[in-house]
Order: sequence, then structure tokens, then C-alpha cells
Amino acid sequence: MRKLLFLFMMLCCCFEANAGDLDGKYLSQSGELMFIFSADSLYIDIAQSQRKVSAFKLVKNSENKNTTSFNAYEAYLKDGRETYREVLIKVTKLENKNYLLEYFGKDKDREYNSNERYNIKLID
Repeated sequence: MRKLLFLFMMLCCCFEANAGDLDGKYLSQSGELMFIFSADSLYIDIAQSQRKVSAFKLVKNSENKNTTSFNAYEAYLKDGRETYREVLIKVTKLENKNYLLEYFGKDKDREYNSNERYNIKLID
């Protein structure tokens, strides 16, 4: 019975961690940022220089017909120490390969909470 319960719990965790059908490269409408979804991660780069801005570990929070929300975790250095933060990232399918990505949480570079919205389009 314990083995069956353990197997069931492992299967539930596997389904929750994957970003699903979002895998690929997305470009923001302004052309400044590149969003790369890969398995259970989101990487944000500056499009022209390919310089990394952020990297998040994604855990699926909820999903409905058009919108998927993730608890996103990022590790970064602050004053020489590794620090972690959690933000909420919501991705809504608009049409064809266009999506709206919304970011809610405290920015690592600023002392206040930010809410940002990006229209992104699949390019890969």
C-alpha cells in the first residue's frame, strides 16, 4: 500500500512541475526581451545580446482553458550571498502563437513590488 501511495505522489509531482506546451522561444512585442520556456524553467534574456536577465524554476499553480499560472522561484546573489525569491507568473494564450505573460512580485533589482505585462510571440 505504501509503495502504491508513493508512486501516486511521485506521478502528481511530475505533472505539476512541467510548463507543458509552452516550450520554446518567445520574443516580446517590443523586441527587447526573449522568454525561453524549457521543461520546468523560464529564462529571460536580452534579445540582441543574448545576455541573461533572470532564470526561474516553474511550479504550475493552476491551469484553465487559456491561462496557466506558475509559482516561479529564482536564486540570485545579493551582497555576496545567495538569495531566493518567489513571484507569480501567469501566461494567457491570446491567438495563434501570441501570449500575454504577466509577472507579479518583488523585483530583485528594486525595493518595491512590480506588476509587468508582456505580449510575447513564439518564434521557434
